[in-house]
Amino acid sequence: MDINSSSLKDFFGAIKLDGSTFDKLHTKEAIGELKIQLNKVSPELEWNAAWNSIIGHIDNLLDIKVSEILLRSWKNINDLSKYKDIQKYPPERSFLVPLLEHTISSKHKPEIVIEIEPLFKKTIPFEVTVKLVLKGFTLEIQAGLIKKIHTGECKGTGSVQCMNVTLLEKASGDITLPGIIGLGEGVPVGRD
Repeated sequence: MDINSSSLKDFFGAIKLDGSTFDKLHTKEAIGELKIQLNKVSPELEWNAAWNSIIGHIDNLLDIKVSEILLRSWKNINDLSKYKDIQKYPPERSFLVPLLEHTISSKHKPEIVIEIEPLFKKTIPFEVTVKLVLKGFTLEIQAGLIKKIHTGECKGTGSVQCMNVTLLEKASGDITLPGIIGLGEGVPVGRD
């Protein structure tokens, strides 16, 4: 997995739901209401086609960059705020900051909105959780900005749920992410 361009879609892989998962989702009140309401406002709309479209959009919900999850966590590490001090850390110099082995947990609550204007609007909530264990990562900081990530090893677990029904669960083995990720102008350290 190339952390620079990878998203949670790459991490989880293709979504393939089995019959029992579909059955569990169809027993949810919100899905039953959705099916009834769609039939009322648009009887010609085939439920299976609508449902397949909903399932097809789940991949889009997972289009969250792994690097953004990491940076959101790292930029708020209090110890990194000291690199904003230009007296101690001149802006023309780069500083390598090794990170101890650590875990980053991230939770996302995307949703799919089904809407037939002006008759109908229904929201289907999802919950995406990811836990990444990182080892051997180093940040390159210049002028109070994280400019590069020197990658190490990553292992992760995660799940995708819809209304408390697990659609996907992922437990990956160790993934070595060699190389350097350039962050262009950089990402500010410290709390915003």
